[in-house]
Amino acid sequence: MSWSEFYLVVSGLITFVVLVVWFPWLFRKNHAKRDSLSNTQIVKQRLSELEREVREGLISEHDKRQAVDELKLALVDESAFVAQKKGNAVLPLIVGGVIALGAGAVVYSQVNQMDRVAKITDAVEALPELSRQLTSGNANNLTQQDVASLALAIRQRLRSEPNDDTGWMYFGRLMLSVGQEVQAIEAIDKAVELAPSNTANRITLAQALMTTGDVNNLERAQRLLQGLLAENPQNDNLALMMAVVSAQLGDLDNTKRFFAQVRNKLPADSDMFKRLSARIIELEQRSIVAVQSEELNGELKNESSTFETSVETSNDDTTGFSVTVDLSVQAKESAPSTGFLIVFAQDLNSDNRMPAAVVKLPIPAFPATISLTTENAMMPQYTLSSLTDVVITARLSLDGNVAVAQGEWQGSVESPVKQSQLSSVNITINKEL
Repeated sequence: MSWSEFYLVVSGLITFVVLVVWFPWLFRKNHAKRDSLSNTQIVKQRLSELEREVREGLISEHDKRQAVDELKLALVDESAFVAQKKGNAVLPLIVGGVIALGAGAVVYSQVNQMDRVAKITDAVEALPELSRQLTSGNANNLTQQDVASLALAIRQRLRSEPNDDTGWMYFGRLMLSVGQEVQAIEAIDKAVELAPSNTANRITLAQALMTTGDVNNLERAQRLLQGLLAENPQNDNLALMMAVVSAQLGDLDNTKRFFAQVRNKLPADSDMFKRLSARIIELEQRSIVAVQSEELNGELKNESSTFETSVETSNDDTTGFSVTVDLSVQAKESAPSTGFLIVFAQDLNSDNRMPAAVVKLPIPAFPATISLTTENAMMPQYTLSSLTDVVITARLSLDGNVAVAQGEWQGSVESPVKQSQLSSVNITINKEL
């Protein structure tokens, strides 16, 4: 609705209210006039009848004068009553009308939300220009107010056109540019659902999933990229993305395979080339260590059953931590009491954010002690025994997802990994996310 239509509707409503209030009073006024004219005619008719009765000798002249005086007094009394009634009605009507209009104006000014309506209108009007900047890759030039206006305008458009996959994609990219990863993934998912054959939408979804660092999202991104590469195996951009996500997941085979496809097209001094090369070396070393460890364990098991028992009690399965988790005073008051306690360990000496071990359980009574060992690894080739130093995090999660969500609380501690030992660490949950 345009502003001119809005003002026209408001004017019509005000006119209607005025007519509703004024019409009964106007009708009564006209009715009073008609009554006054009718009474005057009755008096004149009665005077004529009195003249006739005198001529016919039915009454005396004295009786006639007395009757005329009575009629005049009655007419004067009625006129005074009507005048008094009229004078008493106008003032309350005017005062009541003024009060009603004033009250209506005050109430309307409090509840009309005109500021928000104006913001929405301005945002919708600025949508074409802001969308052009977003699609041209100039999102960094957008101010915080521009981002808020663009998000508001896109949501307004999607409210009226919920099946617009392009609108959902714009909204997802916008949320991704400001770090709102959860909302971004939801919006881009919606765009992919509406246009599943759109390759660009699926690529953007994979990119959004990769930015979270969450294992589940990374695995989903890898599956998406596998499908895209099956359709276009020579696409170097997809191959590079596949190498990066595989490196984050610790998938050595896929990392080497897709990095080999693009390594000759990357500058040797580029940050991406160096990081992928270093990651492949790291994964290969871990693989060698894992193989050697398995061979050594096999040899030791063949010596004797007694020595085998000794090895089993001191092998990699016992490498880990006994984590005692407690809450700070503020966390006891504000942290969620329902949901999940997630305890996980990450490599302190690399950028790989994939947990080497994770334990998730319903929020217990605190303090609580949790065992975090190699048995809790997410991938068999990436465990606590392959790390030297870790950061251990305890998080109170509302949904049980390792990815950070608003309103969750956590605490962390750094510790070295002692091979074949169960180290004790204490964590206090004291930080709201």
